[in-house]
Amino acid sequence: MWMTWVVAVMLTGFVLAACGTGGAENVATQVIPILEDVLPPDVALNIRNQVSAILGVPVESIQLESVEQTEWPDGCLGLPEPEEACTEAITPGWSLVFTADGQEYRFRADQTGTVIRQEP
Repeated sequence: MWMTWVVAVMLTGFVLAACGTGGAENVATQVIPILEDVLPPDVALNIRNQVSAILGVPVESIQLESVEQTEWPDGCLGLPEPEEACTEAITPGWSLVFTADGQEYRFRADQTGTVIRQEP
């Protein structure tokens, strides 16, 4: 299982690198089939598009390095903003590591990919 996941992540990177066309306004509209085994398709699309917008880079330049299903301590995914009120409930979601332009970025997302926070 672990080896399958590693191969899937590596192939994802190759596919994303080969698809680059430039322009940060690009929006992912198709899930790379390999990601369907790791994330639900709608969640994968939502996360890729949000990460692209947060980083200000084209979707095609973002490579998923790792993804791990996890539980966050609250609705703010353990990363509350100053004076922000967070739901105090265990929140299932994802811990994700992306690379873009040679830089590594860590993100946290809820189960649906609606709430996403970049780790400091």
